[in-house]
Amino acid sequence: MNFLDHVLLGIRDLEAAADRFRREWGLGTVPGGSPVPGVTNAVVPLEPPLYLELVTATDPAASEAAARLAAVTAAGDRLFTWAIEPDDLDSRAAGSGIEPSSGGGDTGRWRLLGEVEQGRPFFIEYDIARAHRVAGWRSAYAKAAHDCVPGRVTYLEVGGDESGMRRWVGELDVPLRMAGGEPRLVAAGIATDRGEILLRSNR
Repeated sequence: MNFLDHVLLGIRDLEAAADRFRREWGLGTVPGGSPVPGVTNAVVPLEPPLYLELVTATDPAASEAAARLAAVTAAGDRLFTWAIEPDDLDSRAAGSGIEPSSGGGDTGRWRLLGEVEQGRPFFIEYDIARAHRVAGWRSAYAKAAHDCVPGRVTYLEVGGDESGMRRWVGELDVPLRMAGGEPRLVAAGIATDRGEILLRSNR
């Protein structure tokens, strides 16, 4: 079984976005760091260890990832992509013919499989096991001081070819709804005690 790890939202202004998330949905944020050169993030903790990652390009010239993010958010904030924690990254890498890359920035260590791009999700493996990360995310959840009680992501709506997407993703713990059209993350639902929050990209 593969687990949804987090959903990334491309943001123009992190402070303004944090204010909007609090005002519209009662969601708090906690400071992040710089996962790659030229990118800064903040985090909305959901049911541990699941989270939303708000990412903004602070210097598009600093890295390819920053330039890609700047292009995505040129017309405003939007859903960007999503990350999956696989049951076995090396087996998935062998099956895909893609070599994993290492990263870490100033927020931890991980390996990635696939590009961080709009077209399809990427896979991530941490140097700390999932069960051992839960305590840290519980602390982050408390620090966020949400005005509601957010839980799990209830579904993801994605565009693109369904058979190709499902082959890449494999068995996932979150339902996928296929929207057709261009490959992208279209929408995500989040369970809360106030009802479901809908995050949707307008383009």
